[in-house]
Amino acid sequence: MENNLVSIAKFDDNRESIRQAVELCDGLKDLKGSDRVLLKPNLVMWDSVYPFPKYGVITTSVVVEEMVKLLKEYGCSEITLGEATIDDQELGSNTKAAFRGLGYHQLQKKYGLKLIDFNDGAFTKTDFGDFSLNIADPVLEADFIINLPVLKTHSQTKVSLGFKNLKGCLDLKSKIRCHNKHIPLDLFIARLGEKIAPKLTVLDGIYSLERGPIFNGKPHRTDAIIASRDMFSADVVGCQAMGFEPAEILHLKEYASDHGVPLDGSSLRIVGEELKDISKNHEWDWEWNEDNTAPQAFERLGIKGIYYPKYDHTLCSGCAHMNNIMLVLLLSAYREKPFSGVEYLGGKTTLSRGGYEKSFLFGNCAIGLNKKNSAIREAVEIKGCPPNVSEVIRALNEHGIPARMEMYASYRNMLAEKYKDKPEFKEDHFLME
Repeated sequence: MENNLVSIAKFDDNRESIRQAVELCDGLKDLKGSDRVLLKPNLVMWDSVYPFPKYGVITTSVVVEEMVKLLKEYGCSEITLGEATIDDQELGSNTKAAFRGLGYHQLQKKYGLKLIDFNDGAFTKTDFGDFSLNIADPVLEADFIINLPVLKTHSQTKVSLGFKNLKGCLDLKSKIRCHNKHIPLDLFIARLGEKIAPKLTVLDGIYSLERGPIFNGKPHRTDAIIASRDMFSADVVGCQAMGFEPAEILHLKEYASDHGVPLDGSSLRIVGEELKDISKNHEWDWEWNEDNTAPQAFERLGIKGIYYPKYDHTLCSGCAHMNNIMLVLLLSAYREKPFSGVEYLGGKTTLSRGGYEKSFLFGNCAIGLNKKNSAIREAVEIKGCPPNVSEVIRALNEHGIPARMEMYASYRNMLAEKYKDKPEFKEDHFLME
């Protein structure tokens, strides 16, 4: 069968559909029982402190478990699962906690699955021509990589599918380097897809996610499993399933240009379910007001006296996660005390434009960039890479902004409550059978 074959299977709580998707695209055609197999799910974050709606955010345990069972049927004895989750001690986010919470240790006991936290190392410096990145050794040593991303959008790259999921194979310094003020994030993502070439990509679309990549997005029960031996082909179909033209996605456009393949899907052969039957338009962006002074939500609520410009591609994943917490804390603080001439700057490119009483510099990158900025009257440094929650709350309260973690806790409880009376959202999908 050809590499540009893409299969679509309807899930509907039928685990056999995962096997069906793999078989329809002949996904394990080149697999040998002696191969060292690496599974790479998308476990972007975890949370051991607050309620954590996982729908569309992380790969379901259902898909992981069925892939392991299928590999064992093929006689594979060396199966490794590797990932590097955002590390945040205060929120209980780390890879090992995610492994425990998703029941991967049951697979370890039953099937001999090996679990590796890429954050523990080791990594090999890998040359990409005009830059280098450190890739986890188990990725480079694997004979057969199976990519298990989620069908979701992303606030910086529009979609987070097969290509984007490979960023989790890098060490922290390399991940931060990908959020570069000179090279777009999407170009790093496209090049990663050349160095790390999965033999099979299975898009977990049991749930899909608007305005991803984390829990504050809007999930949908999509019930789609999309599989291909060619990651680019899988991502093209994944884009179309969420209502995007692949040409809108810079990393796919770059890859297609470098490899001379069409972007419109005309070269693909889709088998199984029809694409139109699983397709639904997804929003990807969080909107700011016209003059880029604050999120539209601030404007709708009448919040004034604050300059909070929109993040760009230089804001790395750790700071992007904390950015959500910062916005929630500010929303709740304003109700107690109006803001008066403050600005919040993050990332590697946002300079103070001056005229504010206080300039909150969020993270080491913003601090370094604005260190000698004469436009700043009073700099409030929120140090860290990324800063932790305690540091954020300390800085806000010390400078007259009443920030309380219980307000963030209320926000997280509210998010979780949204799914309690919706039977289509099943926590069982994130547990082992």
